[in-house]
Amino acid sequence: MPSKEVIELLRKGNAYAKRTKFKEAIAYFEKALSLDPRNAESWCLRGSVFIETGRYQEGLADCEKAIAFDQNYEAAWSKKALGLFHLERFEDALHASTRASTLNGNDATAWYIKGVCLDELGRSDEAQVAYGKSLELEIILDMEAEQKRMRR
Repeated sequence: MPSKEVIELLRKGNAYAKRTKFKEAIAYFEKALSLDPRNAESWCLRGSVFIETGRYQEGLADCEKAIAFDQNYEAAWSKKALGLFHLERFEDALHASTRASTLNGNDATAWYIKGVCLDELGRSDEAQVAYGKSLELEIILDMEAEQKRMRR
């Protein structure tokens, strides 16, 4: 269990990442890693920012560290799939996205990446199934977000 300080650093880093203030986000994630270098979430979050900013190799390395600490960390598998996709390593990205969607069947991004990779590999029929699942999940997530907004 991460300390309260690590949790707070990750919260702040996430807030900066959501506002696309990536340099600041990375600084918070690195501080969290300095306090707890075995925290899979810290590695995954920093990796996610690296991938978001086109630093795919660094992001991939961070996601792999997160997975080394927690083999069942779905978000790390999903981000790893995205990094591999950007590097055009479609077979590897397919493996990672399949692992992510197996761990969390509601990960729309993992299903989408799986579809794109299947398409790139010439497996169009399978890709359509993955795309369909991704779209279905996006619709559900949009509806849930709208319901939350309406309750406020």
